[in-house]
Parts: sequence; structure tokens; C-alpha cells
Amino acid sequence: MTTTMTTSRWTTSARPIAAFVSLEVRRALRNRRYVMLAIAIPVVFYVLYTGVLAGDTADPNAQVAGLAWRTYFMISMAAYAAIGAALGGAIVIAGERESGWTRQLRVTPLPPVAYIGGKLLVSYIVTVPAIAAVLLAGVVIDHVTMSIPDWLLLFGVLALGALPFAALGLLIGYVFDGNSAQGATMISLFGLAILGGLWAPISSFPDDLATIGRMLPSFRLADIGRDAANGLLPDGSDVAILASYAVVIGALAVWRYRSSEQRTSG
Repeated sequence: MTTTMTTSRWTTSARPIAAFVSLEVRRALRNRRYVMLAIAIPVVFYVLYTGVLAGDTADPNAQVAGLAWRTYFMISMAAYAAIGAALGGAIVIAGERESGWTRQLRVTPLPPVAYIGGKLLVSYIVTVPAIAAVLLAGVVIDHVTMSIPDWLLLFGVLALGALPFAALGLLIGYVFDGNSAQGATMISLFGLAILGGLWAPISSFPDDLATIGRMLPSFRLADIGRDAANGLLPDGSDVAILASYAVVIGALAVWRYRSSEQRTSG
């Protein structure tokens, strides 16, 4: 009897959650800001850096961290795309809070806690086409070659490693209002990309700046991608640092969400 009731409650709550996530994913993929920020810009940067700006004088055998330059930068831009896609949810959440949409959701079958969980899942899912677009550009434009297992490992670790950035998007959305969330998102994206060595190898940084960069999740995300391209499993320290960021930022996002809910209810 108890098992039946528990299953019924789970089924009842799972249906609206699934419908909510499905709707949000479709809406995100139709968003022109998402297409530009997470797909078009990383692909354009990749093509410019490895083709147009490099010109005919570029050394085709140049390597960085044991990888051909084009492979190395492809991974950097795929990580950049994943971060941009994951952070994109911040602007949507801030806008929904300002418009009162989150209050309207309280009268629906969607459990309150499922809203933040659903948003996190959506931010996670939309990284997939962003990463795929950059990797496809690497294959089609620069003829980057790897074994199929290495491609799959690369894609998988970049997608899984985007979790702390999805959590950061939630946190920004609950800290800032609709007008300032976009600025906070762009500052976070560019700061993580530049300091994390996604636009230039971190080995070219001054020592102090390189030390800071190696502590950032953006550097660690690209690093597990480079390990995958070399046929290696992710380094344990990279995984631990990414997981730590995900837990801490996720906890802050949940705290901020609960604070917002309590103020609204009060």
C-alpha cells in the first residue's frame, strides 16, 4: 500500500517536471541569444584563430600541451561554448523572477523544488549542441582527427564537466535582476574564458596569473577535454576541483532560491 502511494506521488510529480524541462529545452534552443552566444560565436572564434588569422604562415605542426594547435584550440572553444550555454539560463531566470512567472508556477502541479532542478537540467542539456557545433567545425573545417572512442570521451567529459557552470547560471539568475543579469553573465563568461586560458594557452601567462587561472573551473574543464583528446581518462584533481565548484555554487544557488521564496511568501 505504502509502495503504491509513493509510486503514485513520484509519477504525479515526475510528469509536470518532464513537461517543464521539455518546454524549457525547446524554448532555449529557439532563443536567438543562445544560438549566437553558445553556438555561432565559439565556432567563429575557432575558425578565425585557426584559419583566417593564422593565414598561410602558420606552422601546421605546431603543438601545445602535446596536441596539435587546431585540436587544442578546438577543445578550448568547445569548453567556451559549453560555459556560454550553461550560463545562458541566468538571464531567463532573472527575467522570469521580474515578470512574476515564478509566482505563477506555484499554482501549477510543478513542485517548487522542481523548478530549480528543472532549470539546472535544462542548462545542462543545452550544452550538448553547443559542444557538438565546435567539434563538428574542427572535423569539417580543419580535418581534426581522433579515434571514435576519443571523440566520444571528449564530448562526454565536456558535457559532464559543465555542471558547475550550470549551477553558476542559476546563482546569477537568483542574485541579479533582469537588467543586470546579462552583464553579470557576460563578465563571468569572458572572465572565466580569459583567465582560464581558453583564448590563449595558460603557459603564456605570467606566473601569478597562471596560478589563478589553474584554479578556475574553466581551465579544469578544458584540461579534462585535452586529456580525452590524448586518449586519457580525466585527471583526478581536475574532476575533484570541478565537483567542488559544482557543490559550492549549487549550494549557494539553492540557498538563494530558498531565500527568494521565503521573501515572496512572506
